[in-house]
Amino acid sequence: MASTIINMYRDKRRGKLGGVCAGIAHKLGVEPWLVRIIAVTCLLFTSFLTLIFYIAAWLMLDDKPSLSEAASDHIKSTSWEAGLSSDEALTRLDQRLQGINSRISTLERLLTSEEFRLRREFNDLNK
Repeated sequence: MASTIINMYRDKRRGKLGGVCAGIAHKLGVEPWLVRIIAVTCLLFTSFLTLIFYIAAWLMLDDKPSLSEAASDHIKSTSWEAGLSSDEALTRLDQRLQGINSRISTLERLLTSEEFRLRREFNDLNK
């Protein structure tokens, strides 16, 4: 539907009526109460248009997927649903895991280095 294009969903878990305001708030990165206040204010001044917009958003937007569904969809879209064979998908996954492992080992080397300890002590002196 349209929500997959713009990545906006209704958030029923945080929503009061249909989750539209909570979904808009999540997309904009603000608190849901702020969007609700704006929606109620718009409803008072332009009641018909706001009501039509809210109902349209309620009907058009999909429910927000849970975290497990979102992770599952991401894995599917990057592997077998993308037309890869199982060997290709495993190879791609192995490459990603090796990249993550190398970044973690670089981070571990930095955190256990003498330079990191020295920088931390200098930063503590500045405080």
